[in-house]
Amino acid sequence: MSNPRARKKERSTVENKVQEILKGERGPELIKATILEKEKGRFDLTWELDREFYHWLTEIYYGKKILVTCRDEWSNEDIIAAYHGQGNVERLFKHFKNPYHNAVRPQFHWTDQKIKVRTFICVTGLLLSQLVWKKAKDLGYTSSIETIIDELSRVRQVETVTITGLKGKAPKEIQLEEMEPELEKMYNDMVNMVI
Repeated sequence: MSNPRARKKERSTVENKVQEILKGERGPELIKATILEKEKGRFDLTWELDREFYHWLTEIYYGKKILVTCRDEWSNEDIIAAYHGQGNVERLFKHFKNPYHNAVRPQFHWTDQKIKVRTFICVTGLLLSQLVWKKAKDLGYTSSIETIIDELSRVRQVETVTITGLKGKAPKEIQLEEMEPELEKMYNDMVNMVI
């Protein structure tokens, strides 16, 4: 039942509104709209998805990439590997911006030498943390690098030096603080893998 208070519209106005809604890439080809006039100035709108076009669009058209390179000596596999490796490089730069792990900033240095040393230390720390993450993945841990570093930073070790005399080297005793079983397993797995 139509609403008696609804304003009557011209067919051209309704057609323009439908075209405006469907405009954009592939909209009119994907959705077939039909406008039916019920009575003067009142319309019904039906629409249908073109399933063949949808299949072509999702299976053939979308998702294709063309990789262009000036590296003529590279094989197709090398080009694809370099393209997929781009995400790894971007992820590493993201780690340099993480304020809690391997952050290069903020720098409280003004001389070029000190800035270079700080950057070198941060890059070295990132390389070491990536190595720890790879070893953890090899052992079956699926956590992110940040989570693994946070977990391993909870391990505490105490070194007790007992001075018995003035001559000779004082004996040193190393003891680990008690840990949760999961953390202890991770620590032991990582220590055994490094050794």
